[in-house]
Amino acid sequence: MKRWMDFIGKRYFAYGLSIFVIVASWLYGGLLKGPKFGIDFTGGLLIQAKFKENVGTEFVRSLFKKENIKSVSVQNLRDSKSEFLIRLPVVKNPEKVTAKVREILEKNDAEVRKVEMIGPTIGKELKRKGILALIYATIGIFIYIAWRFETIFAVGAILALIHDTLATVGIFMSDGREFSLPVIASLLTIIGYSINDTIVVYDRIRENMKTFLKKKRFEEIVNDSINQTLSRTIITSLTTLFVVLTIYLFGGASLNDFAFVLLVGIIVGTYSSIFVASSIVVDWYKKVKKHI
Repeated sequence: MKRWMDFIGKRYFAYGLSIFVIVASWLYGGLLKGPKFGIDFTGGLLIQAKFKENVGTEFVRSLFKKENIKSVSVQNLRDSKSEFLIRLPVVKNPEKVTAKVREILEKNDAEVRKVEMIGPTIGKELKRKGILALIYATIGIFIYIAWRFETIFAVGAILALIHDTLATVGIFMSDGREFSLPVIASLLTIIGYSINDTIVVYDRIRENMKTFLKKKRFEEIVNDSINQTLSRTIITSLTTLFVVLTIYLFGGASLNDFAFVLLVGIIVGTYSSIFVASSIVVDWYKKVKKHI
């Protein structure tokens, strides 16, 4: 007889681990460090510049410090030591500031390759739309799973997605990274990826319920279903992880935050598909279906 791993039996340990990771990451990243928002949401200037020689970020910052231009963020582009993304917060006279920045850079043998300006009103609107996109995606998933399976499964899936989002965002903030539109896009990607794994497990649970519900306890059926789909879940996650890891390592600065969220989200989503989503269904089912 094949020996299964008892995932459902370890669900309370998994709950505790999840709560610890979420609370710790949000206390450290959300409260102590505080969330950081890029110019996509706060508004400001984004300038891409390339120097003729390798100079480093500290040198670029010092150029603006000499001219008393404050709150400048400098980031290497594609791990280059000569090309940078320079971010400045919202200013009253953006055209004047842009001209001044261009003058400083060109005086130091730098070529200004791109200048983008986002107003504070547009930034707030993008932030609002980004949050709404996450909410609408979650509601749509809940409705679909409730219709396709049962409400019990929909509740488990949505709580698992909330778990994945909170854990990923907490770790993202703890690493001191900035929220931007690509980061919101990566969170939406994680929601879609995670729910796909969860639905595969739920579908197997539903099939096994038709055959074994009168012969086995519900916990056993769920645990068997997780084990039956385990190899598929791990193989899918690993192959996706390798691709995302390549983007993270070689995709450059512009894709780094996007890839980081995907890396963390895939790991957290795989964990929740195995340990969290189905466990919530078991506990909810026990509460609703008294005959278990």
